[in-house]
Amino acid sequence: MVTVQPPDPDSLRYARYWEPVLAGPAERMLARVEAAPSRFLDVGAGTGSLLLAAATRWPDASIVALDGSAGMLSVARLRVAKAWPKQAARFEWLIAEASAMPLGDRSIDVASVAFVLELVDDRRALLQEIARVLRPGGVLGLVTTMAHELVSGADQAFAALVDEWGLAPETAGFRTSRGSEYQSPDEAEAELTAAGFTSIEMRSDQLQHAWTAAQYLHFKEQYDERDVFESLDDAARTRFRR
Repeated sequence: MVTVQPPDPDSLRYARYWEPVLAGPAERMLARVEAAPSRFLDVGAGTGSLLLAAATRWPDASIVALDGSAGMLSVARLRVAKAWPKQAARFEWLIAEASAMPLGDRSIDVASVAFVLELVDDRRALLQEIARVLRPGGVLGLVTTMAHELVSGADQAFAALVDEWGLAPETAGFRTSRGSEYQSPDEAEAELTAAGFTSIEMRSDQLQHAWTAAQYLHFKEQYDERDVFESLDDAARTRFRR
């Protein structure tokens, strides 16, 4: 009998509010992987969206889920336990940094990395570590964002209100580029080549997600800008929502 720990509340919020935003490009990337692995690795597995898709697509594959957050993996483990209650031995859970994976050389057939590279301090170290654990002929499926400076109209309106109220104006509402994002596809290809990858195929995709006004407000209050709302008393929070 396998005991599954209660899921982390913050990670549950991530799974509910942010995971669906990222799901489309990640799942389309996985669908382009033609190889059927005997051992699949999801680097930065998070709350389990991609590893669940991989486990469903390749029912005979062993699944390795690696993430630096025990909280994130607690949600993924609960979801796996519900989906495959009698297949616990099929899944391996590793709480570790992606730049130093506790895996043997040439031990993985297919690895996926979805929306992780833009969050790490050293992309090259991570890519070299994946190259180390992949078997000869192994496949890496990678999806990452390009450098951008995008602020939606809704975010602009939210940020203006936050500024008007004097609430954390340096962060609220903005989606800006990060220092670890690639500036161009050529830069990404060069870095993959330097890490030892060959036969590189690059494709562009678009990340889109639609909210109603009510859904967007709920997303902001319950996840994206939760601290802003929690800093207000009940009366002020009601006025702020309006």
